[in-house]
Amino acid sequence: SIIMKIHVAMIVCVVAGLMSLQPGCSSGSGSASTIAAGENSLQSGLDAYEKGDFAAAETALNAAITSGSLQADLVETAIRTLAQSRIQLGKTDEAATDLEKLKAGASELDKYWLVVAELEKKKGNAAAVADAIKQAKAANPKVQVPPSLQK
Repeated sequence: SIIMKIHVAMIVCVVAGLMSLQPGCSSGSGSASTIAAGENSLQSGLDAYEKGDFAAAETALNAAITSGSLQADLVETAIRTLAQSRIQLGKTDEAATDLEKLKAGASELDKYWLVVAELEKKKGNAAAVADAIKQAKAANPKVQVPPSLQK
């Protein structure tokens, strides 16, 4: 779970005491309090998204991302969820920019492509939706396509 990852990451950084040597704890990660603040913003954003409060999710996720203190996998989750929030808010240009940031380095390509499909559906581009779903299935044949994206 995300909360477990957050706690483990904080413990590793704090207990190790080797911030400059521990992966994910260096290069601007900041103090334990900065890390905790970024991760709290991430959790607030994820919670807001799940509750359908997309404006609050956008604000909290932006704060988490710009904190510079998140581990790479959490940054990916934050950017992907930020894009989904913006799609729901009708901010398709901003969502496209978010997805462009993820394109080269996304480790969960199936989830990336499903968000691309959401964006293309919002824009009314059925062919691009089908292509994005095809890409998601190529990345993970077991991917579950949400009913909202199925024909």
